[in-house]
Amino acid sequence: MKFDVWRTAYASATGAAHLAQNTICQDRFSCQTIETANGEVLIAVVADGAGSAAEGHRGAEIACKLFTAEIASFLNSQNASIKSLNADFGKRWITYFQQKIGEIARADDKTVRDYASTFLGAVVGETDAAFFQVGDGGIVVSASGAAESYRFAVAPSDSLYVNMTDFLTDETAVERLRFEMTHEKIEDLILFSDGIFPVAVNYQTNQPHEPFLMPMIAPLRKGGANGLSEKLESYLDAPKINEKTDDDKTIILASRASAQAATVSAENRR
Repeated sequence: MKFDVWRTAYASATGAAHLAQNTICQDRFSCQTIETANGEVLIAVVADGAGSAAEGHRGAEIACKLFTAEIASFLNSQNASIKSLNADFGKRWITYFQQKIGEIARADDKTVRDYASTFLGAVVGETDAAFFQVGDGGIVVSASGAAESYRFAVAPSDSLYVNMTDFLTDETAVERLRFEMTHEKIEDLILFSDGIFPVAVNYQTNQPHEPFLMPMIAPLRKGGANGLSEKLESYLDAPKINEKTDDDKTIILASRASAQAATVSAENRR
């Protein structure tokens, strides 16, 4: 048996702070694969609506839908490829998003800031990948699934102020976009919102916390995905996690490890 197609699992859980305030989860996500002239491409997005924004959840949802649609349209256009994606593409998309939000805000008699949201976007093909980030949260990748191989695709930013971040609706969002391109076959991809940061990141090294992330993605590396999303949702809502974070929590896990790679990875962890 050999498996090298993307297998995915994902979940969101409302944070304890939002439950106490009787507000809904502000996180939104999208995860899907598309077929292109250059093969299968995974598009994964996580957006975290600002808790202080009245329509933050809507801004997050619109960001996920618009980005996924624009990437799919772009990659299915003539002579387009992931290599064609760059920071300028991301900046143009942010401008487009802000224009759409402006139209919605005027129709709803609200301000653009009411739809504030952070943004994480990953577009992964056979040997190329593009990553876009505005604000907090994390995108983690590994080319092998081996211990000490997981790294941030986009380096976390150091905010000058606690609980301060960038949003897609900010006037400075275009300048604050962080973009990275890699040329390698990525086996594992993990995206998570800021609510999972306290348990998914080793603050001493400012690197992904593998003891937390590797067991979560292990079932996908072994070829299984059935029921994993439901288990993730329960896990994110468990007291053990809520003791360390009271924010909304979202995670996307994706792996296309081959059977051989999964076996080698398991042996390396013994």
